[in-house]
Amino acid sequence: MSYRRGRRFEYEVRDYFGSRGWLVIRAARSKPVDLVCIKGGRVVLVECRYAGGRLTRSERRSLARMARRYRVGVIIAHRRVRGGLELTTVK
Repeated sequence: MSYRRGRRFEYEVRDYFGSRGWLVIRAARSKPVDLVCIKGGRVVLVECRYAGGRLTRSERRSLARMARRYRVGVIIAHRRVRGGLELTTVK
């Protein structure tokens, strides 16, 4: 059940970026991130966290290293408590 909710949330985030003109690729097995978004030569990696799922300190550091190494943006997508989407940039 949890997997289905998480997958549905990934699709919601995919549709959010897609509706704004991004090419969105869903990563197989969500490794190392859930979505890769490309638009106008810009690349953003998106990690989706449904139902309050938090990144560990190690996961956050790993994503930040990836952003620096490949010179891409990294965003964490969360479901807000009262609905809606919250996007946080990893630095």
